[in-house]
Amino acid sequence: MSLQQLKEKACQLSVSDRLALLSAIVQSLQNTPEIENWQYLTARPHAWRKQLYIKGRKLLASTIWRDMTANGMSPEQAAENWDLPLSAIYEAINYCQSHQELIKLEADEERYRLEAKGVQIESTNAA
Repeated sequence: MSLQQLKEKACQLSVSDRLALLSAIVQSLQNTPEIENWQYLTARPHAWRKQLYIKGRKLLASTIWRDMTANGMSPEQAAENWDLPLSAIYEAINYCQSHQELIKLEADEERYRLEAKGVQIESTNAA
């Protein structure tokens, strides 16, 4: 089954069932040993979010990546914008490109949690 087919089936579930499914998927990803050694990225304790943050900041690597994508920034511009070394930006880009499924799952989880609280979310095509 493709990811798209799985997504279509998941959309047919109730919000609470989608939350349970996403939680189970995120939990399974959490149990996967992390073998990568990152210089600028680190894990932070969170109930369900498992993607990495920039060390010393409450800043997800995916926030930088999405900001660059949405605003057409070069790595150099992002480094200046976020006041980070250029090597930290490249590390965040590499991490996000190699962990796109996790980032997408967590974005879906956050969206479903907000919808469950009654928050209306506009559909986007952001990766």
